[in-house]
Amino acid sequence: MKTTAIAASAAFLFCLIAMAANSQDSDFDGVADALDNCSEKANPAQDDTDGDFCGNLCDADYDQNGQVGFPDFGEFSAAFSTNNEEKCHVEPIPGCTVGWSDFGYYSTQYSHAPGPSGTTPGTIACP
Repeated sequence: MKTTAIAASAAFLFCLIAMAANSQDSDFDGVADALDNCSEKANPAQDDTDGDFCGNLCDADYDQNGQVGFPDFGEFSAAFSTNNEEKCHVEPIPGCTVGWSDFGYYSTQYSHAPGPSGTTPGTIACP
């Protein structure tokens, strides 16, 4: 009986340690990396207006082909100065107007894959 209690306690501690290791929050936004749709940039609201499981603050890949490129620029430029929340990359997303700060983000992402996102590891939408 004593051995069972020790084994149960050890198993419980192991589970706590494993949970703590999996709850790392690299960007300090209050969402664990494994659940964070933009794990390297703080986005506590977790906005994902195009529904690809990659947060707006990490996702300038509007055509979902796995890389930010010229076709994405066409979509972005058509949305400039509008309230197109999918093309907004600075919070707050709801009610935003696509502008120069969004263009600044887009231009740094050109020819890169979107993300990273803990919610879509290994997918094309947000590797």
